[in-house]
Amino acid sequence: MKIAKKRMNLVVVLVSLSLTLLLFILPVKSYISLERDGHQVTGIAAIQLEKEYARELAGMLTEERVAKDIASYQALFSKSENVVKDGSQLKLKEDMFTRYVLPYYSYYKMIDDAFLEPQVTDNGLTVLRDLKSEEAGEFYKAREDKVTSYLNMDFSDWTYSTQEKAFWNAKNSQVDAPYVYGYHAGWKSLFQCFELLIVSIIAICICVAPVFAGEYQTGADSVILSTRYGKSMLIKAKIAAAFLYGLLIFSIHLGLAAGIQLVAFGMDGWDLPLQILNVTIPYSFTMLEAALIWTGILYSVLFGMISVTLLLSAKMKTAFVVLVIDVLIVLLPVFLGLSGSNGVLNHMLMLLPYMAVQPVFPAEYSSYFSYPLPGLTISVITMRVGLYVMVTIICLPFIGRAFKRHQVQ
Repeated sequence: MKIAKKRMNLVVVLVSLSLTLLLFILPVKSYISLERDGHQVTGIAAIQLEKEYARELAGMLTEERVAKDIASYQALFSKSENVVKDGSQLKLKEDMFTRYVLPYYSYYKMIDDAFLEPQVTDNGLTVLRDLKSEEAGEFYKAREDKVTSYLNMDFSDWTYSTQEKAFWNAKNSQVDAPYVYGYHAGWKSLFQCFELLIVSIIAICICVAPVFAGEYQTGADSVILSTRYGKSMLIKAKIAAAFLYGLLIFSIHLGLAAGIQLVAFGMDGWDLPLQILNVTIPYSFTMLEAALIWTGILYSVLFGMISVTLLLSAKMKTAFVVLVIDVLIVLLPVFLGLSGSNGVLNHMLMLLPYMAVQPVFPAEYSSYFSYPLPGLTISVITMRVGLYVMVTIICLPFIGRAFKRHQVQ
């Protein structure tokens, strides 16, 4: 109650909740879809239109169906009145693209990506347009070939070892095919927005930073440490209170964030495979399973940061210094940035809080991020959870020790 009732903490939490509300409403308000006549709709109306388009595509993605859909797309180019010249190539006229392709663009893009070389983008669906009929019937083989090509790539400062390749190939073997396709906009939006919850983690760190350092600033440490339970039960109570406060506040933020997205977009698609976001994803999770796993990662990052904050609070004389260090830990990847390969620096940055709260899908680069140890390969998902659980466990005994050993002035 002492942490919760503090005026500054109330302001911080209200600001954080307001930001979360704004940041998670924006994707709903700004959601855009086009009707077949090219008329643009936004917000809830656009979401409803997207649902209608997705229902037309719902079903099992067998090789035969994919080949048929590719043939239907290519057939649009067979009529001269549908196309215009773009240099040496043909492209669909704007009205034809808007009417027959744009409503299903995400679907066509998913198929197109399977036939692309790794780390190559093709927003114009040119690969799909030029695909031979015998290749169109090998959608899942193309996916396997792309995964193999990616794992065999020679990056500037990193290559996948034989052990890592075996690890990821084993992961991919667990992915069921054929995929089931359907409406999934709510889950896709939620995965894209998960990282915004770092704002609430920073806010919680601000609130718990004075738990010990605040006693030093007010001089209450001399009273606390001289009482009967000042060096035992009170320390445990402070730590427990900080974790309980963080858990409650973060749960409110998470419930607000996920609630906005899933109420607006709907929960449809919860049982669909992640591969419809990107065919090369090596995890055999449904949308709901992936969301729950990422919720677990968010909580592990939260507890790890609370532990670090409390340890710094017990060691530092002012809460301000604690906050400066916290912000540097959280935002370091923003300043350094990730390179285009799996280098050693990237392996460290991917574990820091700002990167750790970001889902590793649908990008190939982050989906296949792993940490090879002698005889063992660990995925970035497992590594993140393990790291922050370990940080929490390691920090806890040192928090009380640092406060007990503090020299009262």
